[in-house]
Amino acid sequence: MTIINSIKNMKQFRYLLSQLVGRDFKVKYKRSVLGVLWSILNPLLMMTVMNFVFSNLFKFDIPNYIVYLMVGLVFFNFFAEATNLAMSSIVGNFSLITKVYVPKYIFPLSKVILSLINFGFSLIALYFIIFLSGIRLNFAHLLLPLDFIYIAIFALGVSLFLSAISVFFRDMFYIYGIVLMTWTYLTPIMWPESIIPSQYLIYFKLNPLYHYIKYARDIILHGQIPSLNQHLLCLAVSLITLAFGVWFFRRRQNDFIYYI
Repeated sequence: MTIINSIKNMKQFRYLLSQLVGRDFKVKYKRSVLGVLWSILNPLLMMTVMNFVFSNLFKFDIPNYIVYLMVGLVFFNFFAEATNLAMSSIVGNFSLITKVYVPKYIFPLSKVILSLINFGFSLIALYFIIFLSGIRLNFAHLLLPLDFIYIAIFALGVSLFLSAISVFFRDMFYIYGIVLMTWTYLTPIMWPESIIPSQYLIYFKLNPLYHYIKYARDIILHGQIPSLNQHLLCLAVSLITLAFGVWFFRRRQNDFIYYI
């Protein structure tokens, strides 16, 4: 019944959802000369700096390192942006929440959708680098949208949790910045997993983002179709995280008004 009601609310408030996404999109690029081009240039510029640092100073010998790095950056940046924006979505819309009834999950959801749009622009930059690197496309690339769905569901689950807990615990805004920075270095974005001793690798594989990024790299760099186990693992982690996020958000949402 809860799922059915959520779907009905989604249809009823889809105009509001589109307005929230449109508003945030316009605000982000307001008075910017390059506008949405920054969504393409940003990962390219970051890739250029990191490629110089890690390929020259740290001497990582990874085939097609630029593409390897770019895939990690694009996926992790999407997750980081979505969860960061969503975390303040309830607190930032307190005036609307206290005046009229709207499903409160609309606000973190709108941030994830906005980040998905930016993610789409970043993919343009990614495929630009892929073509320049001479990597051939194959039918395995048709499975990449599944990975986008998996990581988007995972990001939404985390976003629902963060947006709810930050209403009661404002220090979360500062703590999560440290968590994200740590998470960045514990994810094989700019370094190869081969540098991790085999006995410790299992702990790194507990990181969900490791699997989403590996899924994409297997397709793009190796032309491999991800195994059924990879699909099931990514899907399971995403759905479990979303279920927890929904449960926590619904459990706490009625108390938002007392703390906002």
